[in-house]
Order: sequence, then structure tokens, then C-alpha cells
Amino acid sequence: MRKTTPHGSRIYSAILLLYPRSLRREFGQEMVEVFSDQLRDARRLGGWLGEMKLWGCVAGETVKTLATAHMQIVGVSVASALIAFGLISTFLWSMSR
Repeated sequence: MRKTTPHGSRIYSAILLLYPRSLRREFGQEMVEVFSDQLRDARRLGGWLGEMKLWGCVAGETVKTLATAHMQIVGVSVASALIAFGLISTFLWSMSR
């Protein structure tokens, strides 16, 4: 069985640099190991298409995790952010009428 190329793990490790330092320190190595296993399985089961699906999941999870983690760092909960976004959107919509 082919081992995961270091290239995919290096790219994923670079993506993790966007995560808060505390999260990387606590879970970074484990996240890279899990990703490497998932990448190997995706290639084995689905070829390049399986690998692309995995990268799509990584992109979605990265966006969600980064948004949540960084908002928590600055003291904003997801609920507060959504409420603020809704209020601003409603205000802008009403001003455009």
C-alpha cells in the first residue's frame, strides 16, 4: 500500500498555521496524523476524486473552525456574531428600500 506523500501533509500543516496557536499546540500533531490516515484511505478508496473530496472537507472545516476559534479569542460567540450580522443585514436592506 502506498504511503501518504509528505506533500499533502505539508500542505495540511501549512493550513494549520492559520489556526490559533493554542489549538495547534494541543491538537496539531494529532490532526496531521489523522489527516494523513484520511488522505491515504481517500486515495485507496476513491483515487484522485476521493482525495479532492477530502480536501473539500478540509476547506469547509477549516473555515468553520477558524471563524469560531478566532471569534472566541476576541470574545464573540457564534450566536452573537450571527445576531449582529442579521441586524446589520436588516438595517442595510431597509436603507436600500
